[in-house]
Amino acid sequence: MIRLSHQLKSELIAELRREVRAAQSAVAAVDEAVAERLGVNATDHRCLDILDQRGRMTAGALAEALGLSRSAVTTVLDRLERRRYVRRLPNPDDRRQVVVALTPLLYRRARELYGDGSEVIAMLGRYSVDDLALLRDFIRWDRELNEGRARRLAAHEPARGRGRAQG
Repeated sequence: MIRLSHQLKSELIAELRREVRAAQSAVAAVDEAVAERLGVNATDHRCLDILDQRGRMTAGALAEALGLSRSAVTTVLDRLERRRYVRRLPNPDDRRQVVVALTPLLYRRARELYGDGSEVIAMLGRYSVDDLALLRDFIRWDRELNEGRARRLAAHEPARGRGRAQG
């Protein structure tokens, strides 16, 4: 019985890893299609996503979040401003700086392309509080793992652990 339980657990872990990787690929495909429909490249799309997640921020903070130089971010913001997806506004805390904010046009276009999230909310509503906490913890761990990998890869550090252990 113990062996059967161990085998089932191993199979479920393998299946979960496959599903997480497939989900990551599906999200990447959607993001790529949305970027194309918005008329932006992958870096511009990441910039928009960071602003959506974190809210208004300075160009310097955005450069750090994107892992780009300030001059590269200026180029990104110039492109996004021409498309009317971002605005540069005076920083209320420091008049020498500007903060970057998303525009109502971008929010409207994103809702048209991504939807309003109601499907995800309805699906998550089926889970118990304990289930939701478990899912949150796993996804947080996976995100933190991949953020660390991205930092190491950007810094050309050697990989830790073995294999591609997403999920």
